[in-house]
Amino acid sequence: MVKLIPEAKYEKMMQSVVEPGLKAMREEIDMPLEGGGTLHAEVYNRYDAKAAAVLLHGYTESAEKLREVTWYLINAGYSVFAMDHRGHGRSVREVGDLSVTHVNRFSDYLHDLEQFMEQVVGPRMGGRPLYLFGHSMGGALAAFALMEHPEWFTRAVLNAPMIAPVTAPFPRAAANLLCRAFCLLGKGKERAFVGKPFDPARETFEASHMTGRARFDYYQRKRCTRPELQNCSPTYSWLREATAVTEALMAGAEKITAPVLLCQAAQDSIVGLAEQNAFIARVPQGRLMRFDAKHEIYGSDDETLHSYMEAVLGFYAGE
Repeated sequence: MVKLIPEAKYEKMMQSVVEPGLKAMREEIDMPLEGGGTLHAEVYNRYDAKAAAVLLHGYTESAEKLREVTWYLINAGYSVFAMDHRGHGRSVREVGDLSVTHVNRFSDYLHDLEQFMEQVVGPRMGGRPLYLFGHSMGGALAAFALMEHPEWFTRAVLNAPMIAPVTAPFPRAAANLLCRAFCLLGKGKERAFVGKPFDPARETFEASHMTGRARFDYYQRKRCTRPELQNCSPTYSWLREATAVTEALMAGAEKITAPVLLCQAAQDSIVGLAEQNAFIARVPQGRLMRFDAKHEIYGSDDETLHSYMEAVLGFYAGE
């Protein structure tokens, strides 16, 4: 049974209980990458853990945004490994504007994860089962990891995974061609025309992808005071890569051998639900659960979040 942090006491409990508790056991790592720079990671290694979970955050997010999920996992008996993907949080960046999210190739995320697994996760596992949690962009990365490294994870939760980003008003193929053209013109690292600089006045709860007001407010206050958390725009290169993942994910879904739970947000406006349905139907041990939530299901109201976390933890427990 999940002991939820209620919205009515959310900020007080996060500041007085959760954040101090996590800080006391957190190991912060800046892992050198083969291509230069470092990958920032948070490790919560319980000596008595029954298993461990690797958390992969979404586009414009950070490991810090998943700290409530981290808290629930730790209290359920798991160790947790989380990282800031390149171009996010405190990890290496290739553009100076911290509000811009850039990657040269989506495969760079997988190569970073491979190094993370080898250098950070593997040496601390001690033979325990390892589970995976990937949200949105991190969900797409999680799916690629399950395809390429079936030996890594025993079970996986894909939370509103970016099987296919919504590119309206352009068809996805047209959006990809447009971004490719900008990249060929040498504009790959520039802010794409769909993005704007970080502006708290524009990033309101009503325009957000959460339904839990207290959860939105708590992280948004952090973003407003910390530039490294203010990602809000893609580069043309990032968009080119994001709009190109669908075909590869669909083609490789049948290679996934681990049981997978795809948590779908019924109110999602960021990623395509039809593509999620088609993808999970191809995963041999795939299961779909639908929640009345926006894209960031882990940022939902108390009632929805409770049922969601019960489903996630139940799935990891083999239910």
